[in-house]
Amino acid sequence: MSSITDYIRWYADFTFYDKPFNEADNVVLCMLTYYGFDLKETSRPTSVRRAASGDRQDDPFLNAVCSSRRFGSLLISDFLEIFSRDTCIQFAAMKFHLYDNVYYIAFRGTDNSLVGWKEDFVMSYKITQAQESAVQYLEKVIKDDEEYLVGGHSKGGNLALYGACHVSAEKLRRIKHLYNNDGPGLCPEVSDVTLVEKVKDRMTVIYPQYCIFGKIFAHEIPDTRIVTSSSSGIMEHDLLTWNVEHGVLDYTDKFDPNSEWINGVAEKWIKDVKPSERESLVKSVFDTVESRGVETYTEALKIDVDKVEDLIKNVVESDSVKAVAKIPEKALFGDFIERLRTGKLAKFINANQLIEGITFTVIGVLMAIFSDKAFHIIITILLGAVVVFQFGYTIKKLAESHWNFVREKTRVYIFVVIATVFTIILVKQEAMFIVGSGLAGGWLLVVAYRSFLAFKQSKTRDFAFWKNVVKSILYTGCGVFIILAPSETVKWFMLSLGVVMAIDGISAIIYSVIEANEKYSAKYQNLKEKVKHKK
Repeated sequence: MSSITDYIRWYADFTFYDKPFNEADNVVLCMLTYYGFDLKETSRPTSVRRAASGDRQDDPFLNAVCSSRRFGSLLISDFLEIFSRDTCIQFAAMKFHLYDNVYYIAFRGTDNSLVGWKEDFVMSYKITQAQESAVQYLEKVIKDDEEYLVGGHSKGGNLALYGACHVSAEKLRRIKHLYNNDGPGLCPEVSDVTLVEKVKDRMTVIYPQYCIFGKIFAHEIPDTRIVTSSSSGIMEHDLLTWNVEHGVLDYTDKFDPNSEWINGVAEKWIKDVKPSERESLVKSVFDTVESRGVETYTEALKIDVDKVEDLIKNVVESDSVKAVAKIPEKALFGDFIERLRTGKLAKFINANQLIEGITFTVIGVLMAIFSDKAFHIIITILLGAVVVFQFGYTIKKLAESHWNFVREKTRVYIFVVIATVFTIILVKQEAMFIVGSGLAGGWLLVVAYRSFLAFKQSKTRDFAFWKNVVKSILYTGCGVFIILAPSETVKWFMLSLGVVMAIDGISAIIYSVIEANEKYSAKYQNLKEKVKHKK
């Protein structure tokens, strides 16, 4: 298989008059936007060869471009570059003169700057300045007596799409075709995605087999292609890895199964995470990294341990931790947890604290009575339920894919790992105690801390305040005990936990009665006032 660079060498002596423009040419021009040519923001045309004269050293792609008649002599004009950390914009575009009155407008994708990467994520919750700049650029550059092809790679593909969807009707008529090379679509929460209808029949979308970025907010486009790559995994996003065969991109009809699984998880995650939660997550991550003086993506990958600690702290302290927590949840359980959380049962329990109190009281009493066996039974039931669910979920997905084990291999791997861990825990009692006590102790300490925050933030010292005070103390003691105590004391732990849960349940029952009495009293008082007013 041959590369894009090989393609440039093969077609070196052919102009666009000799060999018509094709998708491989689109890839070459989009790749050229990433180079820091010595261009001024002017409409005066400059050849690619001259613009790249200072960048050719040890770069096979650029050397091939400049040595070729097809690309080296192309004229570049209307170069525009905007970069600002304050307003979070990384934007660049240029115009290539192909032949006669036909031009290709290319938008640059994300560069190595942290601003560029941040802007990619900002697209998920609001219109970015780069998108607005794309519209303004097309309005300014497109002439009434010329025809245009417009495209970009990654974020550049999104800018090409957004710009074409929002230009005036007069300018849009001059755009003959669009190319989105593995770029995300328009976010439905912030953009009018119906505008895509105006351009979808004159648009080509090209994805690599292992596609992640291009599937974000993807649209149904009739002319969608999948190109093979000389690389693997996420590195297939790189244009220079795309394969060429007999002068055209080498296409296939199937995506990589692993990327399809990731796409499914990402799609469900995006669906459940609100734009405000996405914004909170993006700000907490990038504000932390930027505050340490990091300016590029490469530098961000080399952040020190203390910077990572700050990052985790800021994410946890913001609401974005809820958004992050949904990623493994979606990977393991799909929509099941969300349905359970928002279903009729959850609403019934939330609306009836009395039911919750009775349930906790009964479970607590049973744990206290059967303290010898309770720990092993509870851990076995909980972990067994996870295994059974994951088995059923895996079988369901395999059936939906017509038993395509290659496509669903990642999901099968997850089930095998979970089942193996469960078997080890079931067979080896010491493993069960270590895992179970760790999970139980951690959960109890989290409950204790939430209760501590609740009474610290309480403005009135009512029943709920004292309930949270007692709850934080009791659950802290139980959490520390189960983590530190040896396995021989598990009976005493289950006895103490059962007592605590019973106390918690009884207090919930008392609180629900008090709350119901207050509501009844208020309702009765309102009724008396109405009767009095009528009289």
